[in-house]
Order: sequence, then structure tokens, then C-alpha cells
Amino acid sequence: MRKLYCLISLLALIAILCTGAYCQSPRTANHQPALAASNDAQRTADAREGQRILMWAGWIIGAFFVACTLYLAVERRRVVASKDAELAGKSQELLIIQEQVNQTNEELMAINANLESIVEERTLKLSKVNCELDMFLYRSSHDLRRPVTTLMGLVEVSKLGFDENTAKYLFSKINDTAVHMDTMLEKFFMINTINHESTEIGEVNFEEILDSVQHSSLVHNYAEQVQFDVVVEPGIRIVADPQLITFILKNLIDNAIVFRCKDGKRQPVIRIEVRPVGNAVGISVHDNGIGIAEANLSEIFTLFYRGSEASKGNGLGLYVVRKAIEKLNGNITVSSRLNEFTCFHITLPPSANVQIQTEAAARPVLITA
Repeated sequence: MRKLYCLISLLALIAILCTGAYCQSPRTANHQPALAASNDAQRTADAREGQRILMWAGWIIGAFFVACTLYLAVERRRVVASKDAELAGKSQELLIIQEQVNQTNEELMAINANLESIVEERTLKLSKVNCELDMFLYRSSHDLRRPVTTLMGLVEVSKLGFDENTAKYLFSKINDTAVHMDTMLEKFFMINTINHESTEIGEVNFEEILDSVQHSSLVHNYAEQVQFDVVVEPGIRIVADPQLITFILKNLIDNAIVFRCKDGKRQPVIRIEVRPVGNAVGISVHDNGIGIAEANLSEIFTLFYRGSEASKGNGLGLYVVRKAIEKLNGNITVSSRLNEFTCFHITLPPSANVQIQTEAAARPVLITA
């Protein structure tokens, strides 16, 4: 545009110069006196004509200048507007990119926070597991050594000689010690199975499981003293790990037998119920034993915890129950009142380890053993 402007200006200047030269160009000399006046008039007319030409040339050149100036202004404004629009587009793109960067930063911060939370949670779990392992090794070594020491002491006593009654007493103590050790080793086996073996899914048959539990050593020894009421809701089909369900029921029933009422005022009753709870299954074990003090309820599932003088066990039973339920992604609650009752309620929701199917049925089936 600047080149065009300069070209127009140059042409206008040339036109002015040519006009001036035309006006000042000499005419053919005429020496005759008669023609002198005519020549003066002609020159005056030529001068006026030249002035008119200059005036029109000035107007034309001015118009050209104005038109060019306006054109240049409009063109400059168009270019500026185009640049402004381009800059606005770039600014919008930058804003979008900035928003994307901010969003990405927020996502990264959330991921980092989540990772920190996961690391912290897993660190706490690892610390808890290590603490439990240390306690387990320490307590189990002592608990295993205790029956061995008892057996060694009984052997030393037997070397002193004894009569028939003393022999019966010693053999009874040896049997009790062996049973205690066998029970403890069985609990260790359960803990190892829960912690290290994969879940084996199969249909859970509560009748078979309860039958096997009732024929275990502890339950069998008190079968005549304890009344068992089993209520299984018809139409419930549970697919889970039968071994874990067995661990749960066996330890809860053993716990109910150990803490049964022994004063003879009422017959020990253990009631087991299996019912649907929404889309989950609920298992409850209720007994009318000596109950649990409220201060101890929060600790009873802790490894090696013994909350009562009546407990002659090793503090592993309810810990096994908790670990088995956790592996099935369930939860357990307990309610109790001293010298009246204790009730453990288990909820097993559907998960990868538990599948539940319910069908419409009549009334629950009551099995009394």
C-alpha cells in the first residue's frame, strides 16, 4: 500500500510539472505590430486556462490523496481487525490450553493424593500385619511351650510311681493337655489357610457344615448338655468357600460352649439362624451364656485376646472368625448382656467370593439337635 501511495504522489507531481511547463512554453514570435495586442490577449487566455488546469489538477490530486488516505485507513483498520481476531483466537486457544493444563494438574494432584492415601493405608495395614505377626510368633511360641512343659512335668511325676487312681488322674491331665494343644494347632492351621490359601468357591450346605461342627471334639463332649436350634430360611442358595463358613461357625459355637451358663439354673441353648438380609445373607449365632462385659466388646476379635477368667482357650477363636469374614468381604457385629446372652450377627454381601440366590419359600425350617 505504501508503494501505491508513493506511485500516485509521483504521478500527481509529474502532472503538475507538465502543466506548468505547458503554461510557460513560448509562443511563435510575431513582429508585426498589428498582431501584438492579439498575442497579449492570447497569453492572458492561456494563463487563465493554465490556472484552470492547475486548479482542476489540484482538486483531482487532492481527491486522489483523500481517496488513497481513506483507502489506506480502511485497509489498515481491516488488517488491525484481522490481527485482533487472530490474537483473540490465539488467546482463546491459550485459555483452553491453560484450562486443560489446570485440569491435568488437578487430576495429577488428585492421583498423587490418592496414591499417598493408598500408600499410607497399605503402610498402616503392613504395620498392623507386622505387629500381629510379631505378637503371633511371640505368643504362639509360649502357648506351644506351655502344654509341652505340662507333659514333661506329668512324665516326671509318673516316674515317682503311682497307684491306679493317680494313673487315671495323670492320664486325664495328659489327655486335656493334648486336646488343648490339638485345638491350638487347629487354630493355627485355620489362620494359615485364611492368610495364604486362595478362596475355593462352592455351594454352602449349612446342614452338612453344622453336622460336621457338632461332631467336633469340643461340641461332641457337651452335646447332651447344650440344646442346638438351627433355623435356615428355605430358598437360600449361597456359593462361597465352605471351609471359611465352617471356620466361622465352628469357632462361634465353640465360643458359646466355653462361655455357657454352668450354674445349672438354665439349660445352655445355642441358636443359629440363616436368613436373607436384602440382597445379602445374614448368619446369627445366639447363646444364653454368661455374656460379655461392654468394656470388652471392642477387643474380643483381637489376636490372643482373652476377656474373661472363664476362658481357658488361647484367644484365637474370634480372631479366626474376623479374618474369615474379612476374606469373604463381610462384616460382623456383636451384642451382649452380662449373665443373659451373647449374639454374633454376620452379614455376607454379594461379592467375588460370595454369590447369593434366594427363592420365594414358605416358612423357615427349624432343626433342633
